Amino acid sequence: MRVPFFLSVIILLCAALTACGGDSASTSKGEWQATGAVELVSSLPHEGRAWTEGLLVSEGILWESTGGKGQSQVRGLDRQTGAVLWSVANTEGVFGEGLVRAFDRTYLLSYTEGNAYLFERDGKPAYTLFASYEGEGWGLTATDQHLVNSNGSATLYYRDPETFSIVREVPIQYMGQPVERLNELEFDGTYIWANQWRTPYVYRILEWDPSKVVRYTLPAEVCPGGTPNGIAWDRDESIFFLTGQTCEKIWKARLR
Repeated sequence: MRVPFFLSVIILLCAALTACGGDSASTSKGEWQATGAVELVSSLPHEGRAWTEGLLVSEGILWESTGGKGQSQVRGLDRQTGAVLWSVANTEGVFGEGLVRAFDRTYLLSYTEGNAYLFERDGKPAYTLFASYEGEGWGLTATDQHLVNSNGSATLYYRDPETFSIVREVPIQYMGQPVERLNELEFDGTYIWANQWRTPYVYRILEWDPSKVVRYTLPAEVCPGGTPNGIAWDRDESIFFLTGQTCEKIWKARLR
C-alpha cells in the first residue's frame, strides 16, 4: 500500500522523536539525559570536621575514609546512629581519598601521592602499598569485574583489580558538556553514582551505557557550609546515605 507523502513525513518525524509528544529527556542524538528528584528521609549526626572522601555500606555498617594531611583515617560508623564504632588513623601522613571494598580487599586511594593502598583494620600495618598510578586520586568504586576511579576530571577509569592498570577510560557528559570534577563514586549494581565536587550535583550513570546520565540536585540542608561528597547505597534498606566534607549530618535519602 502506498502511503501519502504527508503521512510519510509525520511517520518519519514521530520516529525521530521516539513517538509524537514522547520523552522530553530524549535528544536528537539518541542520548537520554534527565534530571531526578531527591527525597530526604532522615538524618544521623556526623562529625562536622570530617573531610569525607569515601563512603560505603559493608558488613552492616558505614565505612568512611577521610582526608587531610595528618588527619586521614578509615572508620566504621553505626548506620542507624552515626556513632563511630572504630577508626584507624593513617600514620604515614597520606591524604586519604576514595575507598571501596571489593574482590575480598579494601582499597584506598591517595590524593597526590599517586599510591593505592590495601587496608586491613587489624593489620600490622593497617595500610600497605598496593600499586602506584599517575595523576591524582579522588573517588573509587567497583563493578563486578573492575575497580573504577575518578581523578577530578570528566573521565572514569576502569582498572584491573589485581594490578590497578587502566583497562579503559570512559568520558562522562551531561547535556553535551563534560562533567568535570567527578569525585566520590558508588556502584549499585546498575548505575555508577558520582558527586561533582564543589557543586550540589550527583550524577547517575548507566554503567553499561554511560551516555545515559541523570543529574540530581541535593537540597541545601544536606551539607550547609560544607561540600557534598559521599554517597553510599544500602541494599538492605534500599536507600542512599549522603554526606560530605565538613557536613554535620549523614542523610538517608531516596533518589528517584
